[in-house]
Amino acid sequence: MRWPLRNQIIVPMALVMLGTLAGASVLNAWLSARRVRAQIERQLRDVTQTLAEPNFPLTDAVLRKMQGLSGAEFVLIDDAGAILASSKSMDAFSQLPRLEPTDQWSQLTLGDAIRIDDGRFFHATVRMQRRSVPGQNGVLHILYPEQSYREAWLGAVFPPLVVGGVALVLVVVLAVVIASRVSRPMDRLRGQVEHIAEGDFQPLPLPSRNDEVLDLAKSINRMAEMLARYEDEVRTNERLRTLGQVGSGVAHQMRNSVTGCRMALDLHRRECSSEGESESLDVATRQLALMEKYLQRFLSLGHTPPKSHEQIDLSQLIDSVLPLVHPAARHVGVELRWARSDEPCIILGDVDALEQLVVNLLLNAIEAATQADERLVTVNVCPSSGGGFAVEVLDSGEGPAPEIQETLFEPFVTNKADGTGLGLSVANEIAEQHGGKIRWERREGMTCFCVEFPQTTLGDQTT
Repeated sequence: MRWPLRNQIIVPMALVMLGTLAGASVLNAWLSARRVRAQIERQLRDVTQTLAEPNFPLTDAVLRKMQGLSGAEFVLIDDAGAILASSKSMDAFSQLPRLEPTDQWSQLTLGDAIRIDDGRFFHATVRMQRRSVPGQNGVLHILYPEQSYREAWLGAVFPPLVVGGVALVLVVVLAVVIASRVSRPMDRLRGQVEHIAEGDFQPLPLPSRNDEVLDLAKSINRMAEMLARYEDEVRTNERLRTLGQVGSGVAHQMRNSVTGCRMALDLHRRECSSEGESESLDVATRQLALMEKYLQRFLSLGHTPPKSHEQIDLSQLIDSVLPLVHPAARHVGVELRWARSDEPCIILGDVDALEQLVVNLLLNAIEAATQADERLVTVNVCPSSGGGFAVEVLDSGEGPAPEIQETLFEPFVTNKADGTGLGLSVANEIAEQHGGKIRWERREGMTCFCVEFPQTTLGDQTT
């Protein structure tokens, strides 16, 4: 049987094209699978770099945001095995296997898959050296869902194989149609990307058809939205940095004024001495001295080593702090009750910082109590559940507003018209610096802020 010359040319060419296309499809599928893993690892390295380099603390909220961006779960564990922060419920990560962490985020790779609860995750660890954020050094565990990887792998491998199988039949018929249908929207997408590169983050109108171009357009719009949000965050950080620089200058002038005011009070005390001591002058002098310390600490941030901790009796600390807030309480008609414990309540800490913590809690409680019919603030020192001691400040107010309860201890969170949102944030930071934690709850119609400090023996020494 003799084949026509046309068939002799077309069939071998078709077979060659089919073999070439099939081989190319298989090779492309294999390369796509490798690219998927490399892309996931690169994305996780980028996220890890983002978490390792900045100065903001790693909290559950930060890790949850990173989980939303990358799809991976993150758990920060200190060297003692305690979970510092996680993107998911801590119970799910209580039995993580110990791996030798890499010291460089750039060397991060996906490890073997492990099972946690009802899912399997690729497991990798990186040691976090966050020198600028105290108490955040440890090992960051990264858990990427095996199901997400499998879906990405199938999404990368399957299309080349399918396309390779049908492309030989459809390529000639659909080439012109596909070219015309794809080129125009791709030109629009390219123009949108150029606008984004120039700083215009307006979303692109989505095409009416439902295909990959629509998905790409949605992805570009999501990218534009994220970049716009990041730009707002950068501008906010720049404003905060500028505010910090201006605040340093203002703090310097205020410290000079406070020093002069305190010296004037001392001279007034000497010139107008009487038989009895003036409680008001004593309180004013102590308040000015504390203000001078706070301003000096603000001016020396990052320039002085942390103070050595010493043994402090919490009851004596509160005895010394209450006179500072008594005038404010009397002025607004708030009753202060102090249930002093006769037993020593010794912890290790920085006296000035702990005074600032207690003063912030008391002033917040006094302000909250002014909104209640019964204006009452109570202070207690009692044993904590962990074997240490706790300071409890209770007020008769209604408690924090629902919209800020989840972020109550974050900076600049407040619903007060004249509030700064820094009092509880500073108190929380001081508690964490002392190995403690602060929480709040409603108890018998009152709002209770409780600061728990770890157990301390008389032989403990820390700096």
